[in-house]
Amino acid sequence: MATWEDGPEYAPVEWPTGFVAPEVGPLSTAEPTADPSASAPVEPPARFDAPHDPVPPLAALVPTTAPTRDPAEPFEVVSAVVTAGSAWGSAHSTQAIAGPETAPIWTPDQAVASNYPPPQPMQGFPAPGTPQWFGPPAEYEAGRVQVPLTVGTVTEGLSWGIIITLVLGGIISYLSPVLLVIAFFLGGQVRYRRRLVRIGIIVAMAIVAIAGAGAMVGTSDSTLAWESMDTASVWSCWLLIAYGLGISFFAIRSGDHPEA
Repeated sequence: MATWEDGPEYAPVEWPTGFVAPEVGPLSTAEPTADPSASAPVEPPARFDAPHDPVPPLAALVPTTAPTRDPAEPFEVVSAVVTAGSAWGSAHSTQAIAGPETAPIWTPDQAVASNYPPPQPMQGFPAPGTPQWFGPPAEYEAGRVQVPLTVGTVTEGLSWGIIITLVLGGIISYLSPVLLVIAFFLGGQVRYRRRLVRIGIIVAMAIVAIAGAGAMVGTSDSTLAWESMDTASVWSCWLLIAYGLGISFFAIRSGDHPEA
């Protein structure tokens, strides 16, 4: 806290409430620093003794007569190919630069041959130019399902339930619209590209509905509308069989995974 010793503007008018002067001891005194010249002689030595080891006399110390370098001339250095153009390399290089070689003469009818060896195949990759180099990777082949492409696998891919239902719809005309709706609910049995098969059935059902609605335009005869729907649904059932078997065929040939 500031006191009157710091100036009259810091002197408190009243003693702060709850202030107690700290009880601390005085600061310790630093130890005196030793003077390094305390042990030096008071008077300088009166004489100089000869050294213990023999030394050549001063008269024998003459300057050398070897050839010297003119400081005004630049240094003569040799540089290597790798260190050419670098001050550090020029100062530390001892290999001289090889002289320029004569470029080979190439004619248009001469085959281009590389002096470099063919690249080595990398780990996990086939060698360049081999059939594996141009084919799909092993991971892609492993991801494909190898299912034999037969009549049985194609029909099982579409499911026998849908095939039988559509065949009955193509034969029994007056039940064909109802069997078409049943085939839609049996779409869960399709093993390959189920969504495309269901879209085809929905389109067929829409065509049948449009045919029935068109027959009722201008007349209120429901029998005529049902007959139009029967005819449209019969053709739709046969076309859906061909459509579904084609989707199953291409899916198996492409190696698609069967849907659960």
